[in-house]
Amino acid sequence: MSSSEIGTNVVFKKQLGLNYEIDQKYVGLKMKENNILSFNFRVPGALKDEVEAYFKRFKLGEPILVDIGGTGDIKCDFKGVSPVLKNKDEFDQYFISATLQEDKHYDPLEEEKCETCSGCGFH
Repeated sequence: MSSSEIGTNVVFKKQLGLNYEIDQKYVGLKMKENNILSFNFRVPGALKDEVEAYFKRFKLGEPILVDIGGTGDIKCDFKGVSPVLKNKDEFDQYFISATLQEDKHYDPLEEEKCETCSGCGFH
């Protein structure tokens, strides 16, 4: 992929390399007030459990990075996950939403202060 192309996946990154990658065709994004990002997943039954399980690993306020289509990491804090809902109009389609708050106060020089960091992006 050339540097000008945007990929088709969204990658959510938890500390210690626990990442979750999903095709963006399943993900909608809404921007709200106060830098709140709502990632809305419409997924088949085969994916609903893994999406839910991934986000249930997070604690409120825990840092998370999001890379949309290979455009670079967005530093956020986890704010919550909705219950899984079944779409009544579609056979085998489910809805779940993860709420994140973008960290607008990120200081990239902070990473340099971490003696053991190998560019993890969380500092």
